[in-house]
Amino acid sequence: MNNIKNPDQDAQSRAEERRQAERRKRRARMREERARAIRRQRILAVFAAFAVILLIAGGTLLKQKAWAQSSLSEKVLDYRDTVKKYAKKEKIEKYTDVLLAIMMAESKGEGSDVMQSSESKGLERNSLEPEESIEQACIYFAALIEIAKNLDIKDDKALIQSYNFGPGYLNYIAKHGKKHKESLAIEYAKEHSGGEKVRYMHIYAIKKNGGWIYKFGNMFYEAIVEEYM
Repeated sequence: MNNIKNPDQDAQSRAEERRQAERRKRRARMREERARAIRRQRILAVFAAFAVILLIAGGTLLKQKAWAQSSLSEKVLDYRDTVKKYAKKEKIEKYTDVLLAIMMAESKGEGSDVMQSSESKGLERNSLEPEESIEQACIYFAALIEIAKNLDIKDDKALIQSYNFGPGYLNYIAKHGKKHKESLAIEYAKEHSGGEKVRYMHIYAIKKNGGWIYKFGNMFYEAIVEEYM
């Protein structure tokens, strides 16, 4: 009699097993949901961190740009209207900021010949007053633009370097790809200096080669001017 199974007990046992199985499934689902939630949180954290990095990087670029714009000295900025006036007269007004950067590289707006342009007029160095210096610089730069145009050179960097080297540099790069490259400027300066070097303790030159240039113009001129643009 004791071996006879009670149908009701069997049913209850099966029902309990089903309930336990359901509980195990629910617990498994809950563990999986918690795992998915944790994964989502981690993914969101990664995206949030990436967004912060982009914001920081963007802010740094904006600061760098703002620094570059404000790197012109107050004395140079005081000449903006004068530079714009003569640039407009020579129909090169779009180069106003380039000319201001050149002034910064040449004199920081100090002294009389603020654009160091007297020699381009066939005069002794520093023999022009500020407004005359600016006017001559605009005339000279406009002439460089015209020469570049005739040589089919469409490179503002070449114009900037030629402000320092002279129009001969435009003829030189016309035969070497029609684009300014620092390597070309170095070769041009080496050729015209006979390889003679002089100390030049500008931070750019120090980083490049320990602080020297060839004794002909400034082979790093375009890069230095560009720092102020």
